[in-house]
Amino acid sequence: MQAEPAQPPIRASAVIRNIRQLVTVAQRPIEGARGALQVLDNAALAVYHGRIVWIGTDDEAEPLFLSTRQDGVTIVDAQRAVITPGFVDSHTHLVFAGQRAEEFHLRRAGVSYAELLAQGKGILTTVEATRKADAETLLALAQRRLHLMRDHGTTTVEIKSGYGLDRINEETCLRLINNLKALEEGAPSAVPQRVRVVPTFLAAHVLPWEYRERRADYLDLVVEELLPSFVGLARFCDVFCETEAFTVEECRRILSRAKELGYRLKIHADQLSPSGGTRLAAELGATSADHLDHASDEDLKALRDAGVVATLLPGCSYTLRSSYPSARRLLDLGLTVALATDCNPGTSYCESMQMMIGLAMAAMGMSLEEALTAATINGAKALALDEEIGSIEIGKRCELALWQLEDYREIGYHFGVNLVQSTLTLL
Repeated sequence: MQAEPAQPPIRASAVIRNIRQLVTVAQRPIEGARGALQVLDNAALAVYHGRIVWIGTDDEAEPLFLSTRQDGVTIVDAQRAVITPGFVDSHTHLVFAGQRAEEFHLRRAGVSYAELLAQGKGILTTVEATRKADAETLLALAQRRLHLMRDHGTTTVEIKSGYGLDRINEETCLRLINNLKALEEGAPSAVPQRVRVVPTFLAAHVLPWEYRERRADYLDLVVEELLPSFVGLARFCDVFCETEAFTVEECRRILSRAKELGYRLKIHADQLSPSGGTRLAAELGATSADHLDHASDEDLKALRDAGVVATLLPGCSYTLRSSYPSARRLLDLGLTVALATDCNPGTSYCESMQMMIGLAMAAMGMSLEEALTAATINGAKALALDEEIGSIEIGKRCELALWQLEDYREIGYHFGVNLVQSTLTLL
């Protein structure tokens, strides 16, 4: 009887061993894994040039990768950590100067977000401070926030412009975001704590003061000058579709032009009122619609049918003291739901996706499994990167969070502290 040919060896450049639990969030079954998150106990995984090539038990790793055929393989001891995919934070505003603590307390005294905007506070306060800051200061501030996110388990961050609101300052902000991206990608191979940065153009954030009497001129500037000029500096174009910001018709004009130019689309939709942003996101085939506090069931069904990711931002409800949108409602309607921090100085000054998971579980009706999925693979879908990141599966990039836990179910249960030991991105 002819023997079966031996299986060719798996090529690996690094093997991560001694993993207590590997929480893969895999979209396909993994042999030996359990539960909705496809959890593998006493696990190991192998990586070749940054991509995962093998997942299995630690015992299986010994004969596969420690033979003479695998000389030169780097062995990483996870020291019994729980490992999940790194968080994907798909909605942030990290490039800004100044702070708005006064507004935080004014809201607690009863002043609404809309009233603050009408008084020239809110976003415009941050625009003024950002315009006054030099590029070196803005870069240092953003990098500090980015690394704080990394320390809390995030390995991919979307960053918007939107605090410049003129040609010079919007370009400065976008170039700083791209500088951050280059700094992270260019870090030495000995530094495995890189963060992936995704730039978004958001000049349609709010109308700047100097255009208060020239609204049409500002729209022309965004559509006819800035969008064409910034092609290549941003992956996405976003708009704030709201009574206090931009109308559905104005947002349609901006996003339609952006789509023609090759940008992917995002929308701040129905946050403060039922403004029509959710329906517009479905109409234009946006990658994600974010906030959705006042979206109707019919609009949400249109979003689902168009394949648009619904991104919820619980930090805003916490800061604004507004009702939390029900994640349970969206999930029951069949939407793909993501979570993000919306880290910004006015309505969600928080860099921690762990906090967002806790809020989603406590106030939005999500289970831990649903919240972790929303913070990883669904966040990747909100950036159209789910083929690359967001879960631990063969063929995907190796971007991991290592947790100091006995069991992954401590996430959301042990709250108010950072439970992440480190992140690990292998090239």
